[in-house]
Amino acid sequence: MMRMDDIGWHSVHGADFLNERPHGAGDYVLLLIKSPCQIFADGQMRKFPPYTLILYTPDCYVKYGADGAEYADDWLHFAPDDAESALIGELRIPMDTPVALPKGTEISKLLREMSFMFYSAHLHRQEITDLLFRMLLYRIHEQLVQAGVVPEGESVRERLKQIKEFIFRKPFDNFSAERFAGELNLTVADFLTQYRAENGSIFEEDLVRTRMQYIADQMRVHLAEEQTVEEIAQIAGYVSESEFTKEFTRLLGFTPQAHLDRLRAEAAKA
Repeated sequence: MMRMDDIGWHSVHGADFLNERPHGAGDYVLLLIKSPCQIFADGQMRKFPPYTLILYTPDCYVKYGADGAEYADDWLHFAPDDAESALIGELRIPMDTPVALPKGTEISKLLREMSFMFYSAHLHRQEITDLLFRMLLYRIHEQLVQAGVVPEGESVRERLKQIKEFIFRKPFDNFSAERFAGELNLTVADFLTQYRAENGSIFEEDLVRTRMQYIADQMRVHLAEEQTVEEIAQIAGYVSESEFTKEFTRLLGFTPQAHLDRLRAEAAKA
């Protein structure tokens, strides 16, 4: 389990703030600077934008500070266990190297939650803080991928194939093109185009088709309930029975009423 030595969220200092530790901090320091700043990197003080992240190793020379305006940061002093050290390496999180994050506010929110939990009297504060730390590492990795600092573990092509398999396994989850496009760092238009090119089918069609197939299967399971097509349409979220019947027929090749009649005829013979 990670040893957390100290944590701070939204520490604010004046425009002349400068922190220097020639021999390092003695432990790992995760620093998210939320204002324009200067950081010693590549042998010199360099300017960086707000929401720059750096993970210092224990003995690294540390020097950073304000850049002509009020300074603000979030910070975490810690010592990872073996599993967490391995995860940091697996996620290719760079050490002692400043990185400007595309969505640093997401990282700040997690550090805020970790800070509140660390200083709380919660019965399982250590365990929850440790879980939040692992989540933090994964969120940082996502940001690094979006920034082009580290490569994705899987190609977009592989993930597009997985999405198709996933929606067929869980047809009524809250799926949308916007959600998957965001996860792949694509525009919605690019996601839809690449999905079709990779899978040979249209995303929206696949989503509706798998839901209709699921409904058809459930008609057999709930046959004894004597539901009408209108009731089934309402359960499936359709306002209009005719709209449901049209989509069902187009995608499965037979009407829902015909399917119900066939199932009831089979059940009567059994």
